[in-house]
Amino acid sequence: MFKRYFFLGLTTGIVAAAGSIAYSSFYNQNLFDFSLVVGPVMILATCLFISIVAALVAWLFDKVLKSWGEFFFNSFFAVGSMASVLLPINFEIPQGLLEQLHAVNFEGVEMFFPIFAIPMHFFPVLSWFALKPLFFRKR
Repeated sequence: MFKRYFFLGLTTGIVAAAGSIAYSSFYNQNLFDFSLVVGPVMILATCLFISIVAALVAWLFDKVLKSWGEFFFNSFFAVGSMASVLLPINFEIPQGLLEQLHAVNFEGVEMFFPIFAIPMHFFPVLSWFALKPLFFRKR
């Protein structure tokens, strides 16, 4: 059973990372370039980490809470994703990186960073909800 959860987490991480990297590339090319702050490797690592941890937590919830496990995990994952948007809102770009960012874009561009980062916080949970039926079919 854990094997299915692990592969769901791995697949979710890859799909979420692909979507996030595509979104990031589009945003960086067409609006403001934040690739110095959040690059593709960081996006991939973060999506994989979040998704693998989510797989472990989902497996534990299923094991401990039985039929209520999916409900509580889905609620936990959704609320956690919503709460995680506070991270980019409160993030302060380090001064050295901020100067490089101003050179690439313009002064004051850092106020657009939350607008760039917040949508990517929902990619793992959306990918999880979309892919879970492929790994756990109802009988």
